Amino acid sequence: MKADIYLRTSTTEQHPEKQKQECLEFAKRKGYEIGNIYLEQLSGYKQIDRPKYNEVKERARQGEIQAVIVWALDRWVRNRDTLLEDVTTLRNYGIKLHSVKESWLEAINIDGSLGKTIQDFLLGLIGSLAEMESKRKSERILMAYKNHLGNKWGRPGLKHVDKQIKELIELDTPLREITRQVYYWDKSRNKKYVSLGYVHKVKTKLSMGNVS
Repeated sequence: MKADIYLRTSTTEQHPEKQKQECLEFAKRKGYEIGNIYLEQLSGYKQIDRPKYNEVKERARQGEIQAVIVWALDRWVRNRDTLLEDVTTLRNYGIKLHSVKESWLEAINIDGSLGKTIQDFLLGLIGSLAEMESKRKSERILMAYKNHLGNKWGRPGLKHVDKQIKELIELDTPLREITRQVYYWDKSRNKKYVSLGYVHKVKTKLSMGNVS
């Protein structure tokens, strides 16, 4: 029997070697021949395109594999509804989804309606927990940004931006150079550099003694 391994890390700073090695060892214990090993380094919760994740599902649909091995279920997907949908789809294709870290999943691979009911219940629970953790993580990141900016968002005019511009002007920094150094975060958390026009405004205020 052939199995594909799907690996995912949330950011490019994380290293998937540990995931890969444990998945390979799991496949060997189960007697699977490895088909393809896929790696994606992106979010598993946001609704973004994941081409390799989609490729694994397509190979399952085509009958090219008999199983999918992941290091943990939240590496496959963090959304509860999507997890249940994927497991149902794979099951209809005759494909098993194995998780190295969730050993209980192996214990409830029971044929028939009872096994399906138990599995769906536990998968739904795990999916809900993963989804909540992902949302909490996003909220923590958002809060960190807000704290960094003094809980203020949006266009330039924030005190910390004006202060940085003032300090650079007092150091005789060229105005165009200031536009390459001073930035803020907009409401969509995109990094924005101040414009030359805004720097001129701050310089004018500074000459009038209006920047503290």
